[in-house]
Amino acid sequence: MKRRFLAPAPARRPSTRRVSTVLAGVALAAVTTGCQVNSPIQTNVEYVPADGVPANVGELALRDLALIGDGKGTVVVSGSAVNLGQQDMTVQIAAQADPNAATQPTGSEVRLGPREQVNLATKGLQLRSVTTKPGGIVPVTVTSSSGGTTVVKVPVLPATGYYATITPAPTGG
Repeated sequence: MKRRFLAPAPARRPSTRRVSTVLAGVALAAVTTGCQVNSPIQTNVEYVPADGVPANVGELALRDLALIGDGKGTVVVSGSAVNLGQQDMTVQIAAQADPNAATQPTGSEVRLGPREQVNLATKGLQLRSVTTKPGGIVPVTVTSSSGGTTVVKVPVLPATGYYATITPAPTGG
């Protein structure tokens, strides 16, 4: 039996619709790839999602630490304090002294039991003679009886919005 060979079928030209669809897809991929270069992934960028600042002093964890006041002398310490340890601790918070000021700031302290978390604003912690206006930063010394001392730069915020109820206790006089 004799075999016959068939001639190859002529090559089909791709339709212009298919070519334009593929080119549009390639162009879209090229354009959107550049978005990642100009906008890094936000979950890879560390930031503090709060008005205040965090600090760690040994087994003491402070979160959202802020001073609420109007720059006229007395500020309320706001934020959260957590004793991460197994022993009671005393936490002292004081604004650093300004050598040029006529009066020096006073501090405040709170006791924390093991694994206890407290809202500092509800504990009545106040610092006196702090004249930094809202928007400013005050260096604050935080001392933990179980972990030493550190200086934290704490923002002063006005008693407005959700801080409106955080006001200094009245003083006798």
